[in-house]
Amino acid sequence: MGRIDGSEPTTMAAFFDEYVRHVFPERRAQARAEWPWPGDEWADERLREATWLRIAGTGEPSRWTEIVEFGPGAGKYTAMALARTPAQVTAYEISSAFIEILEQRFAAEVSQGRLGIRKIDWADNEGLLRDYDCRIGSADVCFAIDVLMMMDFQSALVYLISAAAMLRRGGRFVATFADGGTVSGLDRMLRDVGRHSAFDAAPCTRFHWIDAPILSAILPRLGFGNLVIEHGPEGGLDIARLYLQAELVDPEAAARARRCLLPVGDSTNRRASDAVGR
Repeated sequence: MGRIDGSEPTTMAAFFDEYVRHVFPERRAQARAEWPWPGDEWADERLREATWLRIAGTGEPSRWTEIVEFGPGAGKYTAMALARTPAQVTAYEISSAFIEILEQRFAAEVSQGRLGIRKIDWADNEGLLRDYDCRIGSADVCFAIDVLMMMDFQSALVYLISAAAMLRRGGRFVATFADGGTVSGLDRMLRDVGRHSAFDAAPCTRFHWIDAPILSAILPRLGFGNLVIEHGPEGGLDIARLYLQAELVDPEAAARARRCLLPVGDSTNRRASDAVGR
């Protein structure tokens, strides 16, 4: 996805800024579609409702007071959270262009204090928790829909660990990942091989495929239990989604996992403090 001047976006934030400001309007015009917001072409109403059912789970959304959303984009699920719960929503977004849309779309909720829109510093592992600060351990739900599927799992762990710290005991984390365990996922994986070199000089936004075993193995170490991991509908809108629902059952494990967010010093994986003086 190149820019108007022919150059390539150099950061993930710039990639999505370009999508919002130029690619989406062109795509909407070419399709002669009535998509009101960027990202509307990625999920239809049926899929959004199925996803919301997983966010809500078996809990009582009417009793939620605090929700955290990672990567709201133009606010498909933000709108549902605001309309279907009384909670205050904190939405963390990397793209300035998407933030402008959120501020426009939800101006009333922002002014009323129901929605806080925060910019993510991609390079700051501890930035999410530093921003959330005194509310750590209080969120009822954290969710990340169609965001982590475009991150390598090592990077996604920053968000999993941050979510574990933000949640109260019994709070829920809900996310989608690129599902490498379905026929449609394998088909897409093979089809996208030809796109590999297209990402050499640009941020990598292709899907990063995982399957249930890696989630089942790592999440208990972060304090999560009562896992529900589902393969999404085959085919669908050409994206195979692996749905995760997890409950924070061990806040002590979540606190221990926070130490993993500390920056390392160099490519040998030594922490900066360990490398000094050697």
